[in-house]
Amino acid sequence: SRSMLAEDVRPNRLARAKLAALDLLKVAQTDRLGLVAFAGSAFLQCPLTVDDVAFRQSVEALDTGIIPQGGTALAAAIQVALDAFKDENNFKILVILTDGEDHDSGATSAAALAAKAGMRIFTVGVGTPNGEVLSVTDDKGTVTYVKDEQGQVVKSRLNEKLLQEIAQATSGAYLPLRSAQAM
Repeated sequence: SRSMLAEDVRPNRLARAKLAALDLLKVAQTDRLGLVAFAGSAFLQCPLTVDDVAFRQSVEALDTGIIPQGGTALAAAIQVALDAFKDENNFKILVILTDGEDHDSGATSAAALAAKAGMRIFTVGVGTPNGEVLSVTDDKGTVTYVKDEQGQVVKSRLNEKLLQEIAQATSGAYLPLRSAQAM
């Protein structure tokens, strides 16, 4: 979603999350990795694979415009990941890189269902609890601030509480993405 363009982490949340996903690729070694893209909806961007090049290309292709529907549908992302693991007997691990600004509800319920299916979720918080006002830069370099229906400037904050709840529901863990070596 557009909140992932906030610059409370440099260069912005989305770019930082993509770097973290590529760091995870280095750590995973022979594990199969898949990629779920999500904003207001979710879809499988890269099915489970040992093909490092395919995974890397899928990560690099991520953009806020890839899903036209705005928002942060964490429950949908969890469900898409569960579907991707459907026929798996191996470890089912989901790493969610997000600011946690859930515009849907049901993320913790989805996590509880995932736990019953044998999935562990590790949430990685991208952003800061203080947050950042959201802005858009046009082709000419003009910056305008995103405003809500009441005309107030929108500030996006990292929702650590929700990300902790999702992780705890599946015996996973929450990690704030603060250092370069976090993954």
